[in-house]
Amino acid sequence: MRLGGRPAIVDAVERLSSRLSHDTSFCDAAKELPEIWREDFSEFLIFLSGGAPFYDSSPISTLLSPLCPTDEAFDVLVDHLAAVLIGRTRSVRLEAEMRLMMEHVRPYIVSDGAAGNASGATLSQASNAVA
Repeated sequence: MRLGGRPAIVDAVERLSSRLSHDTSFCDAAKELPEIWREDFSEFLIFLSGGAPFYDSSPISTLLSPLCPTDEAFDVLVDHLAAVLIGRTRSVRLEAEMRLMMEHVRPYIVSDGAAGNASGATLSQASNAVA
């Protein structure tokens, strides 16, 4: 999946952070996302889109579960992510690919806690299943 490389993804995560901080449907945790969160989420997206061979940062459940305790919150996050990553190109195919990849990680984010501690290896398998 081509999203414009590392610089484009890092820029998109900065814009995502800003959007989430202004979205009243998100909890207070989204109001000021720390730099390390932005760095780790950027690295995750780079990995998920095929731009890195592995992901070795904070577990994605640690990054996103506090922001997305429900399926509805996860859907809003993915909508914002689509807007900042795909919005300018308006590529229906690229947006569908990105949404499908995020669907593969949904169980690690919105769960009863059983899958929330998944390792990078499991996320790698999910990424490979989409690629």
